Amino acid sequence: MITEKTKNYQTRIIDEKVEEQLDAFGAVLLRGPKWSGKTTTSEYYANSAIYLDDYDRQEEYEMINKSNVGAFLLGESPHLIDEWQTFPKTWDAVRRFCDRSPEKTSLFILTGSYSPKQGNTKHTGSMRISTLDMETMSLWESGESSGDVSFISLFDRHTEIVGKAKLSREGVTKAIVRGGWPVAVLNEKKNPLVYGKQALRSICSTDLKEATGVEVDPNTALALIKSLARNITIPVKNETLISDMAESGNPVVESTFYLYLNGLRRLFVLRDVPAWNPNIRSATSIRSLPKKEFYETSVACAALNLGVDALSKDYITRGYFFESMCGRDLSVYASKYDGALSYYRDRFKLECDFVIHLPDGRYGLFECKCGDGFIEEGATHLNELEKLIRKHRSENPNVHMEMPSCKVILTDGDLAFRRPDGVLVIPLSCLKP
Repeated sequence: MITEKTKNYQTRIIDEKVEEQLDAFGAVLLRGPKWSGKTTTSEYYANSAIYLDDYDRQEEYEMINKSNVGAFLLGESPHLIDEWQTFPKTWDAVRRFCDRSPEKTSLFILTGSYSPKQGNTKHTGSMRISTLDMETMSLWESGESSGDVSFISLFDRHTEIVGKAKLSREGVTKAIVRGGWPVAVLNEKKNPLVYGKQALRSICSTDLKEATGVEVDPNTALALIKSLARNITIPVKNETLISDMAESGNPVVESTFYLYLNGLRRLFVLRDVPAWNPNIRSATSIRSLPKKEFYETSVACAALNLGVDALSKDYITRGYFFESMCGRDLSVYASKYDGALSYYRDRFKLECDFVIHLPDGRYGLFECKCGDGFIEEGATHLNELEKLIRKHRSENPNVHMEMPSCKVILTDGDLAFRRPDGVLVIPLSCLKP
C-alpha cells in the first residue's frame, strides 16, 4: 500500500540492514556524512521524531538536557532522535531505557553526522544500540547504473559477465564532481560543483568546530582538505601533509594538524582504508600505511576548484578521483554483505587499489582504470598479484590461504566482459549490489 510516508521515499541499499537491526536491537544508530540521507531513511522507519539540531529550539533543548534528558526519548516507537550527539547524554539515556523496557527491539533510531569525542558518553551501548554506517548515494542508488552486473556475482567464478554502462565518460566525470548527495541527485544544477562547495564551506566554517569542540581556523581546515585532495587515494604520510600545508602558505603545528585530521574523520569527511598484509612477502616489503580516502569526491573537487571541464582535461587527476568514487561504491555494495575494504601495495610497485573480503572467506582484487589504454596495466597488476599468492601457497602448503575469487578492473568504459586471462572488466556504471 502506498502512503504519504512511502510514495516519495528513495530506497537505499542500507534499508535491509536497518530493518534487520531494528528487529534485533533496542536502538539503531545511523551515522555518516551530513546530507547523506540518514534523516530521510530514519523518518521512513520511525513513528515519531525529535530533531536535536533544530536551532530555533536550542535554548529549550539546553534546559531539557540539564534537567531531564529523558524527555528527548518521548514518542511512539521507533522514535527518531536526530543528531543525537548534539546532547551526548542522550546516548546513555537511550541505553538505560533499552535496559529497562519490556520491549527489547525497535525502540529508537538515532542519527549522527559526527562522532563525539571519547569520554562524552559513559557506556558503549554494546548489545543495546546497533551502529550502521551510511554513505552518500552509489551510482546504483542514484539511478546512474544499469545494474547489468551484480557485485556479489563477481565472486562466483562461473557467472557469465555481460553488461553495458549507463553513463558515458562525461557522465562519470559529472558524477565525480557532483557527488552522491541525495539533494544533488534529485535536484541537478547546471554547475554540479555547487554541492561540493557548499559541503566544503560548511565543514570548514562550522562542522569542524562542532566535531572538535574547539575554535578552528577555516583557512587551516581548507588547507588541510586541499592537501588531502592533492593526495587522494595515495597512502601519504602525515608529515608530508604538514609539509604540503606549509609550502602552500598555511603552516600548522603538529598538535593542531592531528586535531583537525581527527575532526575530519569524526565528521565522516575522511576514512582510512587499511593496507592488506597477506603473508606473501617479507613484512618490510609490504606498505602498511592506510590510504586516506574522501567519503565524497565532490568535497575534494571543491577544495581544488575542479569542475567538470577542468577535471576532464586533467586525465591523471581524474583517474585518482575515479578510483575514489569506485571506493565509495564498492564500500556501499560490500556493506550489504558485511564485506570489508583494504588495499595492497609493496615496494616492488605491485599494487591493487582495493581488496574486498567477504565473511565467508572469499575475497576479490579490484583495480580502477580510466581509459581503455590502461586496462592492460591493471590486468598485469592483478595477474602478478594472483601469481604471487599462488607461489606462496605452493611454497607453504601448511599455511591456508585462499586464491582470490575474482580479479576485477573497474572502468569508465561502456562494456562489461571477461578477458581470456580471467580478469573481469566492469564499467562502474553497470554495477549493482
